[in-house]
Amino acid sequence: MIELVGFNIKNFKSLNDFNLEFKKFSCLIGLNSSGKSTILHAVDFISQQMNGDITKWLESRGWEAEELECEFTKDEKIIIAISFFYENKFYVWTFIFDTKLQRSIYEVIRIINFKDRKQDKIIYEIKDSKYMILDLKTEKKLEGDIIQEYQGSFLSSIKEEFLPEIIREFKHYLQNIQSLDLLSPRELRKHSKDGRSLGLSGENLSAFLDDFSDEQKKKILKQLKIYYPNLNSFNIKPTPEGLKKLEIIENFGDKKITNEAKYINDGMLRLIAIMAQLQTQKKSFLLFDEIENGINSELVEFLMDYLVASKHQIMITTHSPMILNYLEDEVAKESVQYIYKTKEGFTKSIPFFDIPSMKEKLEWMGTGSVYVDTDLPSLADEIKNIKPKENK
Repeated sequence: MIELVGFNIKNFKSLNDFNLEFKKFSCLIGLNSSGKSTILHAVDFISQQMNGDITKWLESRGWEAEELECEFTKDEKIIIAISFFYENKFYVWTFIFDTKLQRSIYEVIRIINFKDRKQDKIIYEIKDSKYMILDLKTEKKLEGDIIQEYQGSFLSSIKEEFLPEIIREFKHYLQNIQSLDLLSPRELRKHSKDGRSLGLSGENLSAFLDDFSDEQKKKILKQLKIYYPNLNSFNIKPTPEGLKKLEIIENFGDKKITNEAKYINDGMLRLIAIMAQLQTQKKSFLLFDEIENGINSELVEFLMDYLVASKHQIMITTHSPMILNYLEDEVAKESVQYIYKTKEGFTKSIPFFDIPSMKEKLEWMGTGSVYVDTDLPSLADEIKNIKPKENK
């Protein structure tokens, strides 16, 4: 299975020569406008390279292509290197994206040999309007001129049968990255038709749930009943317009009350959406911005346990010490990243508990208490004095 390890990105909004390690569970904290949401946008941007419709993605977010560029560099090229594991081998995919053309102009995937970097093997490359794909099993190369138009990665335009297994699996994994950074109760209440994905704002929730198996629905219902004891079931019903609508059935005494999604509280809707996304069969990378929004405090521990135990790679942002309080110390040390901006306006990252004062506090305080007890703006000076080998 594919597992993303981390990335380096240059010239994407406030991210310039920005590095971040990806864990199975990652939690980004920091001040407002430090760049936490921008990191989620960058991961989503990487995913869109494999979907091949950058124009549609930009429109869905209300952006222009030039808005992707770092305003401090004014370069039209975005450079990203993303590392990943597959079957115990380490790979790096590097691509250069031209914001005017809205496509990559150079790409390479390498198998990394840590003992001797001269032995790194290129299995895929596009350069000077030519492509090369190496099948490791047969050692055969597929080469030729690039004649088709495409957006994002050149891989988005190639038929699946021409791709070796490793490249095909990597492409699918990136395509399955789901960003829910714009999750909105208003959108979750909508009737919908397209059940292929939850949607950027959750607008496809009804149709998305309708495509679930009975077993998947039962798992969601079982977990929801723990915290919503009156809950009897949820149903997906067709509308006269051919859309799907979500209904919740609750027991009150000897009565059953049925309510459409438009009458369901925000917290329950968000929880259903998050749990539904976590129930998807294919392992992938899921992105949640300010995960605590709209979730009742008594549900936070349940939600965090659910996220940390998920089969998916998860990345969340939060401003809530309550979220951190429900992370075990060892999980927190591994997963919590402090995101901050330099005086020049660039976003940077450091493991929160690699900061000496934070590490010391964690010995006698809970993770959330450390966060509350810290004057975050003052950390900039301490981070600046950390030796480079400690600032990963």
